[in-house]
Amino acid sequence: MPTHICIDPTDQYGQAEVLVAFKGGGDAISLIAVTDAAHRDILPDLEEVERHDLRREIAAAFRRPVLLRDHEGVR
Repeated sequence: MPTHICIDPTDQYGQAEVLVAFKGGGDAISLIAVTDAAHRDILPDLEEVERHDLRREIAAAFRRPVLLRDHEGVR
């Protein structure tokens, strides 16, 4: 199961991080666990908007860069 370090959605200053275990990819990311610095799974306590933010952050991190073609000499 893949994991990714994300900004803790419960930290109002955006300085803390959480380790997110997930499955899937793209628009179909399912969160499995969200572990905070105290090694607690905070996923059950997150609101849907916070879960959405984590899924969006993971999707952005795993999005493949678009290759430039022809005019850059990359094929």
